[in-house]
Amino acid sequence: MGLRKAIPWTAAAVCFIAAGAAFSEVHRLKGRIGELTRHEFHDHKDVREYMIAAALADAPEPIFVLGDSITEMATLPHELCGHPVINAGVGGQTIQEAKRLATRVLGERGAFLVALTVGANDIGSASAQSDFVALIDAVKPLSQRPLVAVAVTSDEAMNREIAAATAARGVAFVKPQIPATADSMMSDKVHYRAAAYSSWIPALKTAITQKCTASWTKLT
Repeated sequence: MGLRKAIPWTAAAVCFIAAGAAFSEVHRLKGRIGELTRHEFHDHKDVREYMIAAALADAPEPIFVLGDSITEMATLPHELCGHPVINAGVGGQTIQEAKRLATRVLGERGAFLVALTVGANDIGSASAQSDFVALIDAVKPLSQRPLVAVAVTSDEAMNREIAAATAARGVAFVKPQIPATADSMMSDKVHYRAAAYSSWIPALKTAITQKCTASWTKLT
């Protein structure tokens, strides 16, 4: 009889604990939704950084293509010049954020070659040129071969800032000829469609290959 009397109390306790756990989970989810609404929680960037670091772990002497959503959405070749290609594009990434990402994930291991394909999220920034110079200065020691920069926007003011920064540091800057057709750009006039990538990706590949094969000795 004692056991039968205890069962209802035990069941009630279990229900009470479960209700408390559910209440806590609801509040946790509300907090996460609030973070997303205030743009304080960056799941995508965190996941991309994890994926990039994981890809690097299995890629000896990689070609590291550092960029924003234009790069992330691109179908890059798996290999160039006999080296694995790492797509290090992160949607929404600025020049300053690209600098921090490269120094974190490349660290002391470095790369065979680093291509800089960032700038679309810095249009209108008063510090774009100095930020790009700082990016070059941070990344150059991490690359065995000379850096190359490839434009990711048709914004001429932004491209002038990048051109000035690359010229100041002796880095090649390539502006792919993106066809001015309706099927080249998405409706936001920022992101590329297949027609634009059919010009952008070959230009990137050519720029990288030229740096791979050029006779050059790194100064230490």
